[in-house]
Amino acid sequence: MLNLSATLIAFLSFVAVVLFICVVAYRNADSLEAFVERKFRRKAHRHNSDLK
Repeated sequence: MLNLSATLIAFLSFVAVVLFICVVAYRNADSLEAFVERKFRRKAHRHNSDLK
């Protein structure tokens, strides 16, 4: 039978790691956004300027 305290410790550790990753991503959001824009830059498209 699973030890309940070991399961609880594992679950709380998982939650802590996910929260830590979210906090780090939030604090570095500006640099991450700049990286994504450089990496996946799209060509500018016209907004139906020829259709009226």
